Amino acid sequence: MDKRILNVIILGLGFMFVFTSYFTVSNIEKTVLKSIENEDFLFTGDGYTSQCIIYSVFAACNWLAPAIINVIGSRKSIYLGSLCYVTFMAPFLWPSNFLLYAMSAVLGFGASIIWTGQGTYITLNSDALTISRNSGIFWAMSKISICIGNLFIILMLGDKTDMDKSVRDLMFTVLAALCACGTLTLVALRPSVDSEDRKNELKQRTAVVDPVHELKKSMKLLLTKDMLLLSTSFLFVGLHVSFYSGVYTSCIAFTRAMGINTKQLLGYTGMLIGIGEILGGVLCSVFGKTSSNTNDKIKGLSRSTIIIISCLIDIIAYCLIFINLPNDSPFRDTQAKSLIKPNQYLAAFCGFLLGLGDSGFTIQIYNLIGVKYSNECASATSLFLFIQAIGAATSFFYSNQFGIYAQLIILIITIIMGTFSFLKVDKSISV
Repeated sequence: MDKRILNVIILGLGFMFVFTSYFTVSNIEKTVLKSIENEDFLFTGDGYTSQCIIYSVFAACNWLAPAIINVIGSRKSIYLGSLCYVTFMAPFLWPSNFLLYAMSAVLGFGASIIWTGQGTYITLNSDALTISRNSGIFWAMSKISICIGNLFIILMLGDKTDMDKSVRDLMFTVLAALCACGTLTLVALRPSVDSEDRKNELKQRTAVVDPVHELKKSMKLLLTKDMLLLSTSFLFVGLHVSFYSGVYTSCIAFTRAMGINTKQLLGYTGMLIGIGEILGGVLCSVFGKTSSNTNDKIKGLSRSTIIIISCLIDIIAYCLIFINLPNDSPFRDTQAKSLIKPNQYLAAFCGFLLGLGDSGFTIQIYNLIGVKYSNECASATSLFLFIQAIGAATSFFYSNQFGIYAQLIILIITIIMGTFSFLKVDKSISV
C-alpha cells in the first residue's frame, strides 16, 4: 500500500476514536448539564458557554499553532492535542463549574494544535492531484465517530427520558476510554513522505523559530486579498459546525412536541448527521478531481461545483428546520408550536442534510488550502481554524440570546456570501 495513504488511514483511525468521544459530548453537553443542574442546585455550568470558551481559546491559540508545529512537528502536535481531549471528560464525571470551564479552555488549546497539525500532515502526505482523495478518506474515517457516538447514546438511553448520575458516569467513563484509545493510536503516526517516498516534514521546520515572526507571517497572509475573501467561507463553516453539533441537537431534545423520548431522537439525528458527513467524504473522494498521471486529463467535479451543491443542500436544510422547530427551542424544554407540527422524521432528515452539506464545504476548503498554500500550509490552516473558531464561539454566544429563526437567517446570509467568495478565489487556481 502507498505509504501516504497508510499515513492518512492511521490518522483517520486515531481521529475516529478521539472524536467519537468529543462529538458525542458536544452533541449532548447542553442536555447533560441541564440534568446535572436539576440534581445539584450549586452546579450552574452551561453547555453553550462551555463551547463558547472552547472555540474562543481555540481561536486565540491558532495564532501560536504554526510556531508550535514548526518546533515539534505535526505528529507530536496531534498527539499533544489529543491528550487535551481526554482531560475534557473529567467535568462530566466530577461536576464542577470551575473544572468545566477550565477544561474547556484546555480543550480549546488542544484543538488548535491537533487540527492545524492534521491539516499540515495531510498536506505533507499529498500533492495537488491526491489532496482531494486523501482529504476525503480522512474525512470519512474521522466522521464515522459521529455515528458510533450517537449509536452509543441510543443504546445507553433506551427509553429513558432523563440522564441520571449512574447513566452519566457509565457513559462518560466509556467515552474517556475511547478517547484514550485514539490518543494511543495517534502515537503510531509515521513520518510524512512525498510522492518519491522521501520524508519531508523536516523541510517544513527551521532550526530556530521566532513566534513573533510566525505571528507576523500569519497576519501578512491574512491581509492578502484571497485570504480576506476566504475568511467569509471560513466564518460560515464555524457558524454551521456550532449549529449542527451543539444547537440543533439541543433544539430537538427540548422540543417536547416531537414525542415522549426526544433524548433518544437526539441520538438518531446525530447518527444521521454522521452518515451525511461520511457520505459526503466518500463522494468527494470518488467524484472530486483526480488523476494518476500528470499527463492525464483531470476528471471529476471541480471544487466550485461541489461548493455550489453543498450550499444548496444546506439552504434546503435551514428552510426545513425553520418550519419544523419552534423559535424558543434552543433554550429549554418547550411545548411551543412551529410553522408546522414538529415532525421527528423531518428533524432527523435535516440532520443528514446538515452533515452532507458540511462535509462538501469543509473538504473543498482544505483542498483549496492544500493547493493554493502548499508552501504555507500550517499558517493557512491555522488561519482557517482561527476564523472558523471565531464563528463557532460567536454562534454559541448568541445561541443563549437568539431564537432559532434568527440563527437560521444568519446562516443563510453567511453561506451565500461564503460561497461567492470561495468561487472567486477558486477561479484563479488552475488545478
